[in-house]
Amino acid sequence: MGKPLIMVSLITYAMKSKEILSRRGFKVYVERVPHTSEAVGCGYGVYVPQRTEEAQQILQRSGIRILGRMERADLR
Repeated sequence: MGKPLIMVSLITYAMKSKEILSRRGFKVYVERVPHTSEAVGCGYGVYVPQRTEEAQQILQRSGIRILGRMERADLR
């Protein structure tokens, strides 16, 4: 199963996203997004293992600019 990453453009947005979601009880990890054709111009992703769709909606309502989502193979 892959890892759904919510993509943001800056580390600042990624850290703010982590803070917002952590306060709401989400488990959140900030990760560097590998450069692919899907992730052009995007540097960081927020990995939320559960309730990813809900987390993305919360971030959008909180004013975080979401660049998109990508599924990445979990290599761990």
